[in-house]
Amino acid sequence: MKSIDQRIRQAFSNAAIQYDVLTGLHKEIARELMAKIKDVEAAERILDVGMGTAYLTKKLKSYFPISYVVGLDSAAGMVDKVKKEDEDFKIIQADAAYLPFQKESFDIVASNLSYQWVEDLYKAFTSCHQSLKDGGVFCATMFGYNTFNELFFSLERSREIKDKQFLIQRLPNHNKIQEAMQTAGFREIEMKSELISGHFPDMMILIKWIKDIGANALERNFYVGRDWMKSANDYYEKNFRDHLGVQVTFEVIWIQAKK
Repeated sequence: MKSIDQRIRQAFSNAAIQYDVLTGLHKEIARELMAKIKDVEAAERILDVGMGTAYLTKKLKSYFPISYVVGLDSAAGMVDKVKKEDEDFKIIQADAAYLPFQKESFDIVASNLSYQWVEDLYKAFTSCHQSLKDGGVFCATMFGYNTFNELFFSLERSREIKDKQFLIQRLPNHNKIQEAMQTAGFREIEMKSELISGHFPDMMILIKWIKDIGANALERNFYVGRDWMKSANDYYEKNFRDHLGVQVTFEVIWIQAKK
């Protein structure tokens, strides 16, 4: 069986071609993150972890044109797509938990909606911390625990009552992220959470969207069968639909810290 990280890497690789079409929310959050990074003093070396199709990486290079900018992603499909665009920044395929750089290599490490897919946050944040220069800045966003609340709630409430535990893995919460960062050695940690409400035509299209952006590879200990899915869809329709469609919650966690 593939590990969680291997399955996520493959899922995002498969999604690379259609990723940009499906990630308007990601781009909007990246623009807001970039506005915060602009407040950081000019930096010689900048790293974007989990660059995807490099939307944030390109903005970093545009705003810091003389800086050495690196875009890094674990998914080969994402890396190959960006390389074909002949960008003027360095492109590397590597795992966020094992950044392939010497200690104190970067003034800024940025990341937009990527670290939530990392299995071991402490290991990833430790690698990030080591890659930063003393006084370097980490600016990031993550999807948090309350993302897709309605979907998880519908699955939980509609399941058949069985002895086995409900074990679909949720994304990390605020406390887990902060604890991992503190343990990794970050200081002056500033975190805030924001709930964003969106709409999809129905639950099945939401699930397809999650799959199409490559974010469908979370660990789960048993198969969600057709009957359970139908029951969850019925519950979702009954409890979380309004005139715009079915409601979807995204929890965005904004992070800024120093080494």
